[in-house]
Amino acid sequence: MLWKAGRAWLLVIAVMFLMIPGCSIDDHLQQTVKVEDPFASEDERNFVGLVISYLELPHGEATLIRLPGGKHMLVDTGSAEDWPQLYNALTERKITRLEYVVLTNDLPEHIGGFAFLAERFLIEKIMVPALIELPIRKFAPVKKDQKLLPVVEGEQIKLDEEVVLEVLHPGEPLFLSPQDNSLVFQLRQGELPFLFVSSISEKAEEKLLQKQKDRLKAAVLKVADQGSNQASSQPFLSRVDPQVAVILTGKSRSEIREGQEEVLERLGESWAETYITSQDGTITILSNGKDYRILKRKK
Repeated sequence: MLWKAGRAWLLVIAVMFLMIPGCSIDDHLQQTVKVEDPFASEDERNFVGLVISYLELPHGEATLIRLPGGKHMLVDTGSAEDWPQLYNALTERKITRLEYVVLTNDLPEHIGGFAFLAERFLIEKIMVPALIELPIRKFAPVKKDQKLLPVVEGEQIKLDEEVVLEVLHPGEPLFLSPQDNSLVFQLRQGELPFLFVSSISEKAEEKLLQKQKDRLKAAVLKVADQGSNQASSQPFLSRVDPQVAVILTGKSRSEIREGQEEVLERLGESWAETYITSQDGTITILSNGKDYRILKRKK
């Protein structure tokens, strides 16, 4: 008798669930299933590995990273004009806390949205290059409940059980150009390295080739300075040897071709599959440390 009563209750619960508008048992199961294979997921919410989203913004650069353990890192904050789009990107993912915010330099296209971000989101740690900490802090004052993490060349930071960040640049001596003193780092998960080069030019690339030659290879490259012709030299691209290159820019492909055609040609010659956020939308990479998948999201 007891088993019959239990079975009846289960039937009642199932019927009540099915009566909820727009819901079904299949839908519920689909929403709760988490997958480790990037090729088995069409949605970053169902994926349990590393998620890197190169955000589509009109003017500046920002990349949102969800670590396998669930923590979030934001690399740069876009320009002040980009704030509405950045805010939407964070809130639609139901993010209220950022464990890490990385500020790669003090240029408006990279740090302009920080003041708005700090007012509306809980930020635990702010990572900056130690050598240019002072100019960055003028635009990004640190609150009492936030921890500043000045990082130096060669430093390795374990962000997660699976993910390590290694600082490659800047080092002494500094360049006269602020953009060439930007933070350059490699994010590594298992066998997969992801290279972030901020806004450096060919001068800084030459220095990296001299000092960090063996640490530049990457599966995915965040292209420097929104695809500027002043960066992404052929020697640098040959050394990085990226499978995928992502250009964060608000310019259309035709606008890029007018003034930046050379860098597109060099990326083509390096056999990198190139994505442009203004054309392809936010580019999201799902990685398990061995395999990765690319999702395009154009609004």
